[in-house]
Amino acid sequence: MKPPPRAVQDLADSCVRFVERALGFKLDFEPETLPVLDHYIEKAREDTRDRKEARPLLAQAIGAYLGEVARRQFQGFWRLEDEHDPRSWRVELEPVYLILRPIELATRALDLPPTPPRDTSPIRERKDEEDDEDDEDENEGTEAAAESEKAPEEAVVPDPTDDLGPALLELDEDDRAAVAERLALLPPVSDAEYHAPSTHLEVVEIIVEALRACRMAAGMEADAHLEPDDYS
Repeated sequence: MKPPPRAVQDLADSCVRFVERALGFKLDFEPETLPVLDHYIEKAREDTRDRKEARPLLAQAIGAYLGEVARRQFQGFWRLEDEHDPRSWRVELEPVYLILRPIELATRALDLPPTPPRDTSPIRERKDEEDDEDDEDENEGTEAAAESEKAPEEAVVPDPTDDLGPALLELDEDDRAAVAERLALLPPVSDAEYHAPSTHLEVVEIIVEALRACRMAAGMEADAHLEPDDYS
């Protein structure tokens, strides 16, 4: 397989160093390492809360590594649309028409807001147990309302079809409906899991298999064997 552009390889190698330094684990560009990268993103997100100027380089390194894992697994090539804007860099697959923007994904993952901790303190006992039944009902209702106000909001559960937006994944217009139908069968996930590299690669695999199935159902070879010019 043709090696990636030098800029991509340098960033991906930086990701390997960053993760090894932080977690003591050496990434090897295999899909099985992505849960480790998920954990590193969570740690880096917290570590850079007050140093957000460090996030762009981290996102570029993480995205380059994720993109290389995907490119090697599914076969494809990088397109550096603007060498000075790594967020626009993309991976284009050979088997099916599918564009990935892994650095954009990593940028979003690092910029997610912190998950608020849940209040696990016990509910206070009623002060006056001798109140009549009406007063007890009123007190219970008041306490329930107070506890409800203190409870943090649930994380937003993204619509699976959001992955079809051009910022993260891009499909041929004719394929969008079939892929959206397949992704709609997936269970909902939290915002953090939605942007995790391991989840993203799983979604890419599902899309690739769905597109291959569509091609075969139409009497074509499963893989399209696309070239860079097919994406121009």
